[in-house]
Amino acid sequence: MIGRNTPRVMILILLAALFSTTIFAQDSTGRETPKPPRKSSRKPAKKPAKPATAAKSAAAKPAPVTAKLTIVAPSGAAVEVDGKPRGLIGADGSLVLTGLAPGDHQLVVTADGYEPWRGTFVMSAASTRFEAPIKKKPATGRLALTANEPGTEIFIDEKYSVKALAGQTMYVDGLLPGPRQLRAVKPGFSELRGTVMVKAGETVAVKVELKPLLDPAMLRVPEGAFVRGNDRGAKDQRPAHPVVLPTFDISSSEVTNRLYKIFVDATGRPAPRGPNYGWNGNNYPEGQGDLPVVLVTWEDAVAFCKWLSAQTGKRYRLPTEAEWEKTAKLGGDKYQSAGKVWEWCSDWYDPGYYKNRERLNPQGPASGKKIKALGRDDVARVIRGGSFGRGLVVARAAERSYFFPTLARFDIGFRVVREVDK
Repeated sequence: MIGRNTPRVMILILLAALFSTTIFAQDSTGRETPKPPRKSSRKPAKKPAKPATAAKSAAAKPAPVTAKLTIVAPSGAAVEVDGKPRGLIGADGSLVLTGLAPGDHQLVVTADGYEPWRGTFVMSAASTRFEAPIKKKPATGRLALTANEPGTEIFIDEKYSVKALAGQTMYVDGLLPGPRQLRAVKPGFSELRGTVMVKAGETVAVKVELKPLLDPAMLRVPEGAFVRGNDRGAKDQRPAHPVVLPTFDISSSEVTNRLYKIFVDATGRPAPRGPNYGWNGNNYPEGQGDLPVVLVTWEDAVAFCKWLSAQTGKRYRLPTEAEWEKTAKLGGDKYQSAGKVWEWCSDWYDPGYYKNRERLNPQGPASGKKIKALGRDDVARVIRGGSFGRGLVVARAAERSYFFPTLARFDIGFRVVREVDK
């Protein structure tokens, strides 16, 4: 320890020793020890970074972009892709879909007031925007059709048709504005043709009035012979014998209520009436327009034939008994409605008339034999055919009966013959 009394020389020696140990070191023998190596100024190389964990690596990558299909169409439109419904177009006019594979897809877009659109679009790997070229439907109108005859078929531009129902109006929508051709048909009525103007946004009422054909449907019976009567039948049907008749036309069915009504309306002749059955004024019972008219007298039937002849310019009359029988035996299925009602013939009734064996176009006896029936004793006219439920017409073709010409019955009607020009 250096104190105040320590000699100066000693102090210097101690300081020198201390200084020398800082500059260089000596070992115990006084030799200089090696100097420590100097530290490099270069920075040590960084150690390689440890690999990141899988979770940190995934988090570091950007998320993949999902491809979207944006369909642009009118709001509310329904969308189908590849046959499957995919939703409705929103209020902003678009619908966004995901999950579609790249490539071609079938698209259907339908909306009220627009023409349906069908087509193909290509979905890319990136998002795709597709604007459906859907077009607005043109403004259309409609027709309100009514017909006076149920079952009337009404054709529009010969492209489509509707069939009238009793008392109902039929509406046909979606018609383009402009003229439309109408054609109305029904068997037994004159065909009606006309043009109606369809207006956009409007309903045009059309009333179809069909008029019955005055000329009934006819069956041609050619000239020739047939065997009249039946040897196994009732006494008034014997003997059977050949008869030759010229060509004539006979109505294939009885005169109908519908046709007879035209006659009643035109002439003022009383409408058919009887116990528990009858017309309401000049109108036949509903739904019976195509049924045979009944409750008409022989005189009514003759008056009808005269009227029909005057209206058509052709010669109509009641059939003779021979004409009726030949048609029933030879007409087959074409002789419609026979057997529903008895039918007036032009001949007077004589139960023994066949004994005369008239062979050439017989017209019947000059007068009838008096018949006692219904409190009467009077002459009668021939009726043929039989009424409801009496069996096959051909089997009864020779059957004869009679009734008083001024009386009517619920099961007696008539058909007509039209004479053929020679």
